[in-house]
Amino acid sequence: MARTRPLPFPLVLGLMRSGEAGDWVRQGGFEIVRIAVASILLCLSVSACGGGESEEPAGEESSGGEAEGGGAYEGPITSTDVAQGKEVFETHCEDCHPGGEEDVGPSLIADPHTPSALRQQIREGSGKMRPFPEKRISGEDLEALLAYLQTINAVK
Repeated sequence: MARTRPLPFPLVLGLMRSGEAGDWVRQGGFEIVRIAVASILLCLSVSACGGGESEEPAGEESSGGEAEGGGAYEGPITSTDVAQGKEVFETHCEDCHPGGEEDVGPSLIADPHTPSALRQQIREGSGKMRPFPEKRISGEDLEALLAYLQTINAVK
């Protein structure tokens, strides 16, 4: 007879009455729970503010800083819609930068960046931060986000 391991999950979660846990383990229930928990943890870790290094599109290189050659990221902030920017921030940024402060991501306020550096970081991502393409944050919403970030002193 195969040895069974003690199973805390059904007992802690109240899913099994005492005495049934042994039968449940022998029927493979522990493996199902273990795989389900591992899958959930993997999904959460991958979706939480990135999930690792992002690959650069072919032919494009990023230094992670200012846009090179004055490219598409240069220019002043073109929106004054702070309310819309705050909404965009709360939807896409708040989890990793609560109130613009450090958490999963770095503080936006302690080390403010130029509008072009923020545009590049948002569009291309780096480190743990995933990129936000135009289909997720439109150009208009990106500019509104920058207008909001300016009000919390995250833009220099």
